[in-house]
Amino acid sequence: MALVQEIKDGKVVDSSASQSKKTDTDSKSNTYDKEMFLKLLVAEMQYQDPLEPTSNTEYVSELASFSQIEAVQSVQSQMSTIEANSLVGKYVILLDDDQYISGKVDYVMTEDNKMFLSVNNKLYSIDTLDSVCDDDYYEGVLSAQTFADMIKKLPTVYTLTTADEDKIKEARQFYDAMTDSQKSFVSADTVKSLEKLEERLQALKDAEAEAGKDSTDDTTTSDDTTTATE
Repeated sequence: MALVQEIKDGKVVDSSASQSKKTDTDSKSNTYDKEMFLKLLVAEMQYQDPLEPTSNTEYVSELASFSQIEAVQSVQSQMSTIEANSLVGKYVILLDDDQYISGKVDYVMTEDNKMFLSVNNKLYSIDTLDSVCDDDYYEGVLSAQTFADMIKKLPTVYTLTTADEDKIKEARQFYDAMTDSQKSFVSADTVKSLEKLEERLQALKDAEAEAGKDSTDDTTTSDDTTTATE
């Protein structure tokens, strides 16, 4: 039996040229629905070679084959929806316009038969999905980012004062409370930044203590001198 093609004015239409011009097509552009199939079938019957007519059995067989394909496509579509919905709450890595984007999937939505993932308050096509990460990975990345943000908000070594001691302690406590797995996501430079701030803070406190001691010694010496004079 001849391959089914679109028939127009008794001629087979070459759809490959127009198809190649489409750069962003959904699933409907790649598959025929039942209505289109029946139109093509009627056209084929109308323009078939009268000397070699196609039997009704072949038409019925072709329709049955199409119904099977349609059923398979329906199941695949349902499976894709289930898989997409299972991503909600998961940490994913997307590749969009040659840039990696990571975040948690807030929800999944369908628009024009295309599925989109909501990540970082923005919608991305599910086709951009690169990786799905487990909860440990997500917690590690999130903790490391939180710690890095805490360090960025701290003053520099040159502008640090003893008044910043509580902030330094808070950052240290947060880091110490992290698991070894979470700490592995923290860059060495970030940890070194905290250590340098701690060293500077200790130096400032020592300097203040020494200054206070000298002031006390001077006061004591002055008192002794006054007493001796009297």
